[in-house]
Amino acid sequence: MDRRASLKSISNLFTKKSFKNRSKAFQPPITSSGLEPYTGPWSTEEIGHLLRRTTYGPQIDQFALSQTAGMDASVDFLLQDLPLPSPPLNHYEENDPLVPVGQTWVDAPYDENVNLRPYRKRSFSAWTLLQYMKEGASIREKMTLFWHNHYVVAGINDPKLLYKYMDTLRTNALGNFRELTKYITVDPSMLRYLNGNSNTKNAPNENYARELLELFTIGKGPQVGPGDYTNYTEDDIMEIARVLTGWRDTGQFSTNPDIPVGSYYVPNRHDTGVKQLSYRFDNIQIENQEEEEYKALIDIIFTKEEVARFICRKLYRYFVNFFISDAVEAQVILPLATIMIDNDYEVKPVLSALLKSAHFYDAQNRGVVIKNPLDFMMTTLKSSKVSIPQDDLYQEYNMARNVLAKMDNMQMSLFSHPSVAGWPAYYQEPSYYRIWINSVTLPYRMEFTDQISSTGYTNSGATLLVDAIALIEDLPNPYEVNDLIEDLALLYFPNGITEIQRDYLKNILIPGLPDYEWNIEYTEYLSNPSDTNLYMSIQAKLRAMLKAMMNLSEYYLQ
Repeated sequence: MDRRASLKSISNLFTKKSFKNRSKAFQPPITSSGLEPYTGPWSTEEIGHLLRRTTYGPQIDQFALSQTAGMDASVDFLLQDLPLPSPPLNHYEENDPLVPVGQTWVDAPYDENVNLRPYRKRSFSAWTLLQYMKEGASIREKMTLFWHNHYVVAGINDPKLLYKYMDTLRTNALGNFRELTKYITVDPSMLRYLNGNSNTKNAPNENYARELLELFTIGKGPQVGPGDYTNYTEDDIMEIARVLTGWRDTGQFSTNPDIPVGSYYVPNRHDTGVKQLSYRFDNIQIENQEEEEYKALIDIIFTKEEVARFICRKLYRYFVNFFISDAVEAQVILPLATIMIDNDYEVKPVLSALLKSAHFYDAQNRGVVIKNPLDFMMTTLKSSKVSIPQDDLYQEYNMARNVLAKMDNMQMSLFSHPSVAGWPAYYQEPSYYRIWINSVTLPYRMEFTDQISSTGYTNSGATLLVDAIALIEDLPNPYEVNDLIEDLALLYFPNGITEIQRDYLKNILIPGLPDYEWNIEYTEYLSNPSDTNLYMSIQAKLRAMLKAMMNLSEYYLQ
């Protein structure tokens, strides 16, 4: 399938109701389901929906484990707390003379004579990709990315600051929303990005105060009067900026080992006067509380129930569907917000209720999300059992860094959002997820899948290429051609495939031959696995079919 046809095909999926019924015009999903517990079948389709939405590139063995465990246990397992990963390493001796190979640089100073910034940034990028590759069955990395797109920072050039920021997000990914907001407010990366480090009593800077309300906690709401929005006023922004004065970051590019990355409070830069909030916050006055004042402010903001509704809408759009109807607002968002408030803004109970709900598994919510570039690449690698070699640290890090860099051309650069609002696909009406696919990004996606499924992607002396024979060995019945194709389709596609698509793929695998021919060929190979000609023949046929599967528009959905 050529790229123009693919772009049109993907577009058609979102102008028609589904690929199984293309005759009816698309209508916004109408559903009566809510947060009541899901009690339907627990089959490969439901398991795949859960795993695709909560992890990167689910694998065949995870389907089997989840099938045995059941829904409740599967969700609980995805939400379990895990040890934090080891920090990024120096993977090449000549590039970081202050840190031995195999040791971390996150607490090491910079060198006065050697520019370590570019190298450590590359190391950090590689390490970031490796976290997605090695996540296992856990929602934590999906939530870490959610928070990265929520508390956006960009233009931070010191990877030590970025590591601290991401460590904070990862540590609190399933924790308390209110407390995470406090941590991020004085995070050194955020202080630099939104000018909190230059916010003083003599020159108040409103950048962070504005985003704290509009994007991070309560949302703006419609304007109802001059400088007055549904949830706050312009006067609140000015007063909150005063509350947040006095904070500085420390440690950026420091060559002093005794100066760590962090933040600190400077009393003589802080506005000690009384801050008067508007009627939107019950006309509360905030007295001077020095370095504790920002925490008191955030506690006040979080007394408003709209904060819970605001973040629950974002979680819904991230994990379920961009479209929030009046029914969804009433039957899903508001109950989720109540759960969050009742649990003192803990995130885990909210996710548990959502992922165990009838609404989450509603057919209207399956296969309606276009994978973001990271999801797309991880599906291509992890679901196909393609792993980055780990025998050589230098090779592993270089390969990981170069794979992550491919996301740039797909318009999803980590740590470099286009704006403080994050990636437009998660908020820009009416297109939302469709923004990911366009005439610029589609060729890069197809190039990636073509490489991984057929030609291989080579870098740093290693090659990423699917071992199709090893992949199908984990399937329930790789001997029967129709079962083989349909099981792979359930791995890659959220709604399986049609009979026409199955026959199209079968004709690539065994062109013009009867179904039993595959059984003969595959059995012959298994009887003679050391026969190079048989091995290459089976491998080539399977890879050709996988390439075709990855070019189908359904492959782009989850």
